[in-house]
Amino acid sequence: MRMKEDHMLNGQLKPGYNLQISTQEQFILNYTLHQTSTDYQTLPAHIDQYETLYQTLPEAIVADAGYGSDENYGILQQKGIEAYIKYNTFDKEQKEGIKSFSNDSLHYNEQENYLVCPMGQRMAHIGDGQRITSSGYVQLISRYQAQNCHNCPMRGVCHSGQGNRIVEVNHLLREHKQAAKQRL
Repeated sequence: MRMKEDHMLNGQLKPGYNLQISTQEQFILNYTLHQTSTDYQTLPAHIDQYETLYQTLPEAIVADAGYGSDENYGILQQKGIEAYIKYNTFDKEQKEGIKSFSNDSLHYNEQENYLVCPMGQRMAHIGDGQRITSSGYVQLISRYQAQNCHNCPMRGVCHSGQGNRIVEVNHLLREHKQAAKQRL
């Protein structure tokens, strides 16, 4: 891993490590060093080391949005740890609200497995796929397609591609984000 800033302003990036620390009542309980620049990839190993050291798990974790990932929410849920962790768009949503044309604002009918666009048009489920993260975590992605965007008066603000709008939704991440929003 390399440092993000070039303090010498000479184009050379210096090596660095990502240090993670667990504290409780201002005491350091655990620390881990990582060779990855992103915080979300460090949490699973950090929790595992904590469990090895203390033969128990923390009741709750408070962390910033850098840790808010589908994978981390799932791991913490499996281990019974309450996650007070923002997801990456949390602050933006609090300030600006969810934009009416974003994937997160589309109504989902779970029983019949379809989305509804802002104009009330049903978006049919057209398939499922997988996305593998850099840590090897497999995300399940569902794809939905609108049926008649051609004559829609909102097309210009909804999407700029040719044909009908297609959206990809990670339903598990949607659930985790909703739960995080309620906890925060």
